[in-house]
Amino acid sequence: MKYMVYLLGFAWVAAGAFAILYTDAYRTYVKRIANPKNRLWLALMAVVVGLLLILSASATTHAGLIAFIGVLGVVKGLLIYFNPADLMEKSITWLQNLSDQGYRLIGIIALVLGTVVISWIQ
Repeated sequence: MKYMVYLLGFAWVAAGAFAILYTDAYRTYVKRIANPKNRLWLALMAVVVGLLLILSASATTHAGLIAFIGVLGVVKGLLIYFNPADLMEKSITWLQNLSDQGYRLIGIIALVLGTVVISWIQ
C-alpha cells in the first residue's frame, strides 16, 4: 500500500505543478471535465481515491490524517453523485469564474498536500 500513497502523492504534486505553471491549460482542462455529463466519472474517481487513501493510511506516519482526507474524498464523491441543492452546478460556476491567482492557489495547495503525503510515508 505504500506504493499507492506514493502514486497519489506524486499525482497531487504533478497536478499542483501543472496548475501553477500552465494556468490557462489547467483552466481549460478543468472546464472540460467539470460538467454535469461527467458527474458519474468525477464521483467515482473521488470515491476510489478516497478509498485508496483510507486503505493505505496505515503505511504513513500520520494515518489518522490521511484516513480523514480519504473520508473527505469519499464524501466529496457522494456529494458529486447525489448533487443535493444543485451543488455541482454551483461549484462549476464558481470554478469557471475563478481568477488565475485562484487556480494557482489550488495548485499550491495540491503541491503542498502531495509533498506532505509523500514525506509521511514510513
